[in-house]
Amino acid sequence: MTNGYGRHNPDATSRPTFYMSEELLRAIQIQAQRERNSRSGFISGLLSFLLLSPIGQQLRENARINNRTLAQELEQSLALLQQQIPLEQVNQIAATSQRSQLEMLTYLVLLGLQTYSRE
Repeated sequence: MTNGYGRHNPDATSRPTFYMSEELLRAIQIQAQRERNSRSGFISGLLSFLLLSPIGQQLRENARINNRTLAQELEQSLALLQQQIPLEQVNQIAATSQRSQLEMLTYLVLLGLQTYSRE
């Protein structure tokens, strides 16, 4: 692709997918198909959530405060979540009560908030 002056501009043809691993591309494609969405639509929705939602804004602010990239902040948040919450136990309880892991986590958080607000 030319830059309008007859010269080749390699950045004009760059796509984010050129910088992604095959594993990441495959995971994106699989998830997009599960959601009956295009790959770019899936990525756009995910990035919108990550950058524009209140949770995404908080992650960005925390990254700024902690002098981390957004990816590093997200990774740290997930690592803390995994360290603090016994996910195997949550999965067992979720399966017993026929809920998803996310539904069970939400239920447990709400239950905890109710308990602490009574004290």
